[in-house]
Amino acid sequence: MKLRCDKIIVTGGGSGIGAAIARRLIDAGASVVAAGRTAEKLQKTAEAIASERLHILEWDIADVNGIPKKLDEAAALMGGLNGLVNAAALGTGVLTGRGYEPWDITEDEWDALMDVNCKGTFFMMRDMIDYLLARHEKGNILNIASNAACMDIVGSYGVSKLGLIRLTRALGKKYGSEGIIINGIAPGATFTPMIARYAKHIDDPYPRHAIGRFIRPDEIAELAYYLMSDYGEIICGHTVVADGGDRAATL
Repeated sequence: MKLRCDKIIVTGGGSGIGAAIARRLIDAGASVVAAGRTAEKLQKTAEAIASERLHILEWDIADVNGIPKKLDEAAALMGGLNGLVNAAALGTGVLTGRGYEPWDITEDEWDALMDVNCKGTFFMMRDMIDYLLARHEKGNILNIASNAACMDIVGSYGVSKLGLIRLTRALGKKYGSEGIIINGIAPGATFTPMIARYAKHIDDPYPRHAIGRFIRPDEIAELAYYLMSDYGEIICGHTVVADGGDRAATL
């Protein structure tokens, strides 16, 4: 099993699932641009991975007009571009410091979350597809959604992730015949800074998951490697729910 693409952008690459995926892809032989809004986080990730094939790039995907230029910058750093992992995301709790209920978010907060989780990710996919088609290249796009999309949705985060799953399905079916494989992962409660308000230690029990524990970022990264491999090509336009049997999920 080997990667279908070897020059890959990972948004949200400064921490959490994005950083774990960047590390796994580097281990598999890829060149990676870890992109994110915070230079300090990106630098720490680069120091931890310590590979000459890892590059960092400050990038706010909510600035959709700047995406084509940033794609060119990333390609220049790696000597090409044929893969994208959309792992950049905002959680409602991180954004607001409050909860997930619909009355806990303002209009400006709703827009800020959607700009990253849904709109920015859509334009990243669209412009990446254009980049590959213009060069007649095969490639992979992997979107990190959330199993919040599989629950009763009452807030902006679940809405954004459900939209991402539907976009993954539609664009995956449309462009698979062009050699562009688009898939997603919908993780359950994964031990990252996004859930730090209730996940204090990786070994703490988490009874909402049938497996009784939190998911590790490296477990999601291993699944990402498979989906971006030559073997993973048979999964096209789908989002794999990796939530440890989350009892709150209805789908």
